[in-house]
Amino acid sequence: MAFSVGKINQGRTISSEIVKIIKDNLINGTLKPGDKLPTEKELMEQLGVSRTPVREAIKILEAIGVIQIKRGEGMFITNNLSHFTLNPLIFSLIMHSNNMEKLIEFRQHFEVLLMNLIITEKKSIDEIEEVYLSQLERMHPDLSPEELVDIDLEFHHAVLETTKNPFIIEIGKTIYEIIKPNMIHFKHARNIERTLKTHQFYLELLRGSIDFNSSVVVQQMIKNNEEMIE
Repeated sequence: MAFSVGKINQGRTISSEIVKIIKDNLINGTLKPGDKLPTEKELMEQLGVSRTPVREAIKILEAIGVIQIKRGEGMFITNNLSHFTLNPLIFSLIMHSNNMEKLIEFRQHFEVLLMNLIITEKKSIDEIEEVYLSQLERMHPDLSPEELVDIDLEFHHAVLETTKNPFIIEIGKTIYEIIKPNMIHFKHARNIERTLKTHQFYLELLRGSIDFNSSVVVQQMIKNNEEMIE
């Protein structure tokens, strides 16, 4: 499938530029759901780049559901493209995903916003508590890092859903999807206790057991995410 390439912007990372090229071709209609994409080698030749950024871009696009890889057949634009996939704000987050330290910093402050919104609007936290109790039973050392991260993220997704705010949910899920590979890299059995303590701390905040307005709280929430940038 031929598509419009354009000039690579050297001011951004090459992988981000490749993601942008695919996005632009989807928006202008050159690429459509179901279309087959060029192979890695063909993309390298068409874009004049090395294999590494091509693979990084493919991982990003696959993670957010833009492309689907079929073994023995190749890469295809998914038939389930949605508003989520083409949201300019979401793509902006994705194209800055190479700066993991800043993204994790954004996550830290984003989660402070989540806690504040749920507390201020007195949202029910029953679902969050159910997920936490389930995690106490299911997080054990013989699970793989990928499995541990999936269980970990169930808690954060429950927090997002509790806000009932579609903008927060959409942005939050994208943030967690982008940082998920980093979470897997740092997630080991020895981190289980830290993860559960972090979730317990968030629950205590939401229950009102801890004063959310204390500056110590914000510092603790930021510290809870530091393991991914140590």
